[in-house]
Formats: sequence, C-alpha cells, structure tokens
Amino acid sequence: MHFYLLNHEATFKDLKKFNFPNQKIGVIVHIENSDGEILLQQRGEKSRDENGLFEDIGGKVDPEDISFKSAIIREIKEEAGEEINLEFSDSIGIFHCFKNDTNWLFVIYFAKYINGNIKVMEPTKCRSYHFFKYKEAIKSDEVTDSCKYLIKAINKYHLNK
Repeated sequence: MHFYLLNHEATFKDLKKFNFPNQKIGVIVHIENSDGEILLQQRGEKSRDENGLFEDIGGKVDPEDISFKSAIIREIKEEAGEEINLEFSDSIGIFHCFKNDTNWLFVIYFAKYINGNIKVMEPTKCRSYHFFKYKEAIKSDEVTDSCKYLIKAINKYHLNK
C-alpha cells in the first residue's frame, strides 16, 4: 500500500503515470463529522471482498464518469442516498493497494459531513454505517487494513485540517 499526496485535482492523465498489471481505478471519500469522527460503511455479503468489515465509501470509476469527483458523488448517492449533505475538498491523493490479484488505484477525496440522513441504499453490499473515533478505527479488528492505512495517511498529512 502506498499513498501519493496530490496538490491539485486529480485527472485521468495523473493516473497514466502508473502501469501496474491488472490495474483498476476507483474513488474513495474519507468523511468526517464536526467531532472528527470518521464515517465508515460495513460491507455486506455481496461485496467484492472483506464482507462484514468497515471501510470508507467508494467504488470503481465507470466509463461514463466525466471526472473523479463525479464518480465519488455517484458512489455516495448509490451507497448512502441523496439526503446526505457533504462539503468536498478537491482530491487529496492517490492510494495504491493490491487486493485479490488487482492493483487498485483510488483517487481520494475528503469531505465534511454537514447533516442529513445516511441511508443503506444497497443492503446486500452495505450492512450499516457508523462514525468511528480515530483511535477506535485504527485499533478495531472490524476495520479493513487498507482503510486503517488510508486513515493514518490522511491524519499524517493533516489533510483534514
């Protein structure tokens, strides 16, 4: 796993620098509330992997997505509904991880949870949502290792400040 810090909004050109075998591109949003708690989703039985564990909202970039930001907004609506009100940053980095024979490159966004109803829109892919305190998430056996790595990277670079 590796986190590459960005100082600009990610573009498809940025990802052309990477050339991993069996590479896929996705987006992830790291959401915090006003108390600094991190919103994570518990993966459901029909998730691609790590069923029952918690991680950030995200998913694969679709061919019809015109930007990474439009992809993460689509993912949030698909997974948590349209009633959640978030304040987004530009992309903050690129996260590389290797899972199930796939090299994933994720464009990472940070968002502040303002208010709204967080819904489980895809119950077979997501069981629930929970706000975790930083230390609780890092120490929990219920949070994926890749999510813990990303939480630590975001905290290290103070990207949420």
